Amino acid sequence: MYETLARLLVQEFGIEADLVSPQATARDLELDSLSLSELAVMITEKTGLQFDEAAVDLDSTLEEIATHFVKAEEAASPAP
Repeated sequence: MYETLARLLVQEFGIEADLVSPQATARDLELDSLSLSELAVMITEKTGLQFDEAAVDLDSTLEEIATHFVKAEEAASPAP
């Protein structure tokens, strides 16, 4: 999920790839709350996964944001 997030930031938001890292925060990448919402929508459109946007903020790292989508994916998967 992190790779998808990183790719979208570079391709759709024009952020330089060398600035994108798991430890970078949305604030570090100069994203605002609207950008975070747009990013969440893009990921939802690509994966079908949704998560509570209130769980992340501008100080969330990309790794934390990706983890929220992974948890959403796990919750959506049927139990074995």
